[in-house]
Amino acid sequence: MPELPEVEHTRRNLDTWLRGARLKEVTAHDPRVIRPAKPAAFSEALTGKKVATVERKGKWLRLLLDDDTRLFVHLGMTGWFEHSSGVDSSNPHRSANGDLVRFERVRFEVVKPRRTKSEVVSYVDPRRWGQLVLATEDIPSWTSLGPDPLADGVDLEVLEKRLARRKKQSIKEALMDQTVLAGVGNIQAIESLWKAKIDPRSGASAVAGQPKLLAKIARAIGWTIARTLEDLAKGEAGAKNPFKVYGRKGEPCPRCRTALERFDLGGRTTTVCPTCQRLVE
Repeated sequence: MPELPEVEHTRRNLDTWLRGARLKEVTAHDPRVIRPAKPAAFSEALTGKKVATVERKGKWLRLLLDDDTRLFVHLGMTGWFEHSSGVDSSNPHRSANGDLVRFERVRFEVVKPRRTKSEVVSYVDPRRWGQLVLATEDIPSWTSLGPDPLADGVDLEVLEKRLARRKKQSIKEALMDQTVLAGVGNIQAIESLWKAKIDPRSGASAVAGQPKLLAKIARAIGWTIARTLEDLAKGEAGAKNPFKVYGRKGEPCPRCRTALERFDLGGRTTTVCPTCQRLVE
């Protein structure tokens, strides 16, 4: 699933493609990814509107239109946006500019300010697990999110209080809770805990009681988000595994050269260095 860096990369693309643009025509090909689920109503509510801002919180995007309508977007497991300009957005099924894109679910034909020629932005989703939600006010999925590490930073006092309440949860599971920190997923949690030298199985409440460890986690989260964004900006993400330990079972730890181990934690695959990541109990 796209995590905070991937969604932020998408936000930056959409900000370039859509901010200030008029939605000349909106076509929904698949009612399973839109709300309201009737394509005609979805199209009517958006067509003719101007995109004022493109925002992100955690893994959610919010497009604010000029009449205060909001379009919330969650990319799910396999969603992304494609642009007719040919800008690389890592679409493995991209087609010729302006032509129908494979697995296109929603098409936005837009006109930018001071331009007469329209452009096309497509929402693409092979498995249809994403969501595009029209609303007149913020939806619970947006308002219930915790602080965003990139936009808001990590407040150590707030983080300590939220982790301290999770007596039976591991630190990795707690960091992935979207009400604790919005946008941190499996990969970012694995990478940040390796950087902070903390075993993912450590108790969340145990870590909360050690301010120095919390500070290390906060710095590590910022480090891994920044690294991933740099890879995405260079177009390198997806071509190879850019991460230090994620997906590298059996390879030497980049820090101490011990073979990395893999196990399941909370239903998610986890990679750890058994030597330099300390278990906090």
